[in-house]
Amino acid sequence: MKKIGITGGIGSGKSVVSRILTTMGYPVYDSDSWAKRLMNNHPDIRQALTDRFGPDTYISGNLNRPYLAQQIFNDKENLTFVNSIVHPIVCNHFLQWAESQPTELVFIESAILFSSGLDKFVDKVIYVDAPHEIRLQRAMNRDHASAEAISARINNQSHDNQYAHTHSNYTIQNDNNTLIIPQLLSTLQNI
Repeated sequence: MKKIGITGGIGSGKSVVSRILTTMGYPVYDSDSWAKRLMNNHPDIRQALTDRFGPDTYISGNLNRPYLAQQIFNDKENLTFVNSIVHPIVCNHFLQWAESQPTELVFIESAILFSSGLDKFVDKVIYVDAPHEIRLQRAMNRDHASAEAISARINNQSHDNQYAHTHSNYTIQNDNNTLIIPQLLSTLQNI
């Protein structure tokens, strides 16, 4: 079995590529969705976060996301702590999930594939790329956020995205002009 990572910056179209792969019958692990579920339900994560940030971390059994965001916003030590708890558990969960899949290829979609360490568990990486203005507009439409807020998020990710782009094996252009499916089929043939 080969494990293939899908990464790219905000608004690049990672989820579009993942949906196409799912439609083609390939299993795709959405690391963001799973991380949210695991942060709600995994006992080790719950215990570590509650120990660190107190009883307000969970309300009625669910993660208090605004509260946690306040704890890690502009506090690199707290952010590093949360990542050190969550990322290894997501990695282990992905590996268990991958082993349970009946296909020769499995995929994992992650915006932070490299910075989370997930890249160590995949055989190849596909980078989904799009021009800055297109990414900005997509993210504004999706998140109902201002251009300034989205630009700040894009700029925050710029170093990680440059690294991911140069360390990926394949690139798919999602620029609203180049067809994605032929690029994806060609990539699959090369994998």
